[in-house]
Amino acid sequence: MKKLIAIITVFAILSGCELYEQDEYQEYYVVESYLIANGNLQQVRLSTTNPIDETYQFEDNAISGATVEIQRLNPDSSVAEEYSYQQQQPGIYTPVNNITVKATQLYRLQVTTQNGDEISATTYVPGNFETINELEPGYVYQGQQQVELTTTPSSYITDRQTYFIFTINALDTNPNNLTPFYADQVDDDETDVEEYYVNSSGIVNEGNFEQNPDGTITLRLPWLAVAFYGSNNIIVNAIDDNLYDFLRSHDTQSGGTTLSPGEIQNIRYNVNGGIGIFGSMASDTNGTFIARP
Repeated sequence: MKKLIAIITVFAILSGCELYEQDEYQEYYVVESYLIANGNLQQVRLSTTNPIDETYQFEDNAISGATVEIQRLNPDSSVAEEYSYQQQQPGIYTPVNNITVKATQLYRLQVTTQNGDEISATTYVPGNFETINELEPGYVYQGQQQVELTTTPSSYITDRQTYFIFTINALDTNPNNLTPFYADQVDDDETDVEEYYVNSSGIVNEGNFEQNPDGTITLRLPWLAVAFYGSNNIIVNAIDDNLYDFLRSHDTQSGGTTLSPGEIQNIRYNVNGGIGIFGSMASDTNGTFIARP
């Protein structure tokens, strides 16, 4: 999950991205939590932003003493179930009980700070899907045979197409196994090789891939997502609107656009009372071996 989100580390910069239009700095609460269909509820992280000229450290900005819960909602937005959280350490809250996240359900994060401020956000968890073809035992990196995964469709609350992110979890993480692009990053920028142990593609749209007559979709793994030769777990994630909005709008903030500064939209958080991300996804994992050319 780390680089599914080049987003997790982005919270170090959230302090400035949203505020470039303002004459005076305004502090915001920052929330971060993710739901994965069929997985357990995960931690909620709560902190505040920093001015853009100050280094963000979660430990220094953590918010303690908040009341945190996640609610599963009925279709009419009434509360079906409530799940309480407890503070594990400053700014980090964990569920009191092990609760399995259900696909195609609406969830709401509700936070009340000690001084009475409220932060809330909702996410609709995408529908489960599965890979129905067997991957080859191995593929040659950037070879003629591309890694293809044929999956059943993932449903969503609206009729929009499915948005996917590939996350590659490398199992053979010796620096000598880095693929050329990432080896250059480590050599040129002195980037820690651990940054690439879990690596992700950008957003890929369902409409860009082959729609099969039986309703399945054939997805092709972008080679750029592969950071290491050797054994890799390939995780296909169908993401919700919150993750999609956050990642797409963040790309425009970080140079992924030709728009001039006056035309760049603010990052879309979909959080009331703060900024950050409360997102969800459905995932499917397959393993294979990526050989050197």
